[in-house]
Amino acid sequence: MFTSLVQSVCKFLKLKSLKKKVFLDHRSAEEVLMLVGSKTNGATPLVMACRNGHYQVVEYLVERCNADIEQVGSVVFDGETIEGAPPLWCAAAAGHFPVVKFLVKRGASVNSTTRTNSTPLRAACFDGHFEIVKFLIEEGADIEVSNRHGHTCLMIACYKGHFRIAQYLLTLGANVNRKSVKGNTALHDCAESGS
Repeated sequence: MFTSLVQSVCKFLKLKSLKKKVFLDHRSAEEVLMLVGSKTNGATPLVMACRNGHYQVVEYLVERCNADIEQVGSVVFDGETIEGAPPLWCAAAAGHFPVVKFLVKRGASVNSTTRTNSTPLRAACFDGHFEIVKFLIEEGADIEVSNRHGHTCLMIACYKGHFRIAQYLLTLGANVNRKSVKGNTALHDCAESGS
């Protein structure tokens, strides 16, 4: 029962964090740790808050409840369930730059991966979040990490038609000749998508 309430609060509240604080502040430390680590539909409260861009909830869970910033969960993006998604990946994929900055400043790994080996940088490239891409790279994200299909950040930026991101990655020396598991290069991805 408590878990469902915390999950609901994290999913729907942005500015109305008073209810959440009252709820969590009246629990023992052990109970709070259990709640912030619990999962509903595969996602912890922190993963859900990062996915939905609820900065105040993220801040509260990390700073006051000591939620693990590397915990993973399942989230849905574009109708697809992403398994093993770290909070930073969720925030980067959804374009929530303030949450991304907060998590990185608190020590979240910029090269953490989902079960399919997708990084927060790759997620930001996929959805065209240029400022997040720049920030993650400045913070040490590896531009050459590929997912389980061998697709790099450059390949996905080309496939999705995110020219500005692709151009930026090229200025940083992204490997244009790298091949995916199927043998595609970034040029193949441009041609396939019409970019």
